[in-house]
Amino acid sequence: MKNIQDLYDFIDRAAKSYNYPANTAQSLKSAIKRFEPLLSADERGSVQKLKENMDSLALRLFNKDKDVNPSSLTTYKSRAMRVISDFEKYGGDPSKMAGWKVKPVTRVKNKKDERRDANVPIKNIEAPVGAGYNQVNVVLNGRKFICVVPSDMTQEEFKKLSAMLGF
Repeated sequence: MKNIQDLYDFIDRAAKSYNYPANTAQSLKSAIKRFEPLLSADERGSVQKLKENMDSLALRLFNKDKDVNPSSLTTYKSRAMRVISDFEKYGGDPSKMAGWKVKPVTRVKNKKDERRDANVPIKNIEAPVGAGYNQVNVVLNGRKFICVVPSDMTQEEFKKLSAMLGF
């Protein structure tokens, strides 16, 4: 019969075989440890019982530990269920464990974040206003945007500037 210690051993083997990054393995162990003090002898001795009773375990954890908020509880529960699911798929058979390949997760920077980086305020700009230049002040989302343009700006240059600014 598979017990809770088998889950910990599985996490260690998965981390050593690079199926779980080290920090992921640690967070998965941490989730199991959060539930461990609440486990009955049946739940401690059987991964299947643990899985079946996960909803009631989560409720017990929420009622017992006042520092656990609902979003953290959801995270702990999903991590524990992920370990149990992976354990059921790959934990019992070494050949399945050897064939377990994790797709790397690539994160793409959000375009909103790129705009935020581009909108970092630049301080102490000395704009050559006057002497052939015009200053245009625009308020965007509560921020002041200052643009200094040549007085003799052509329509073509204005279109290029507008295109760069996304207007």
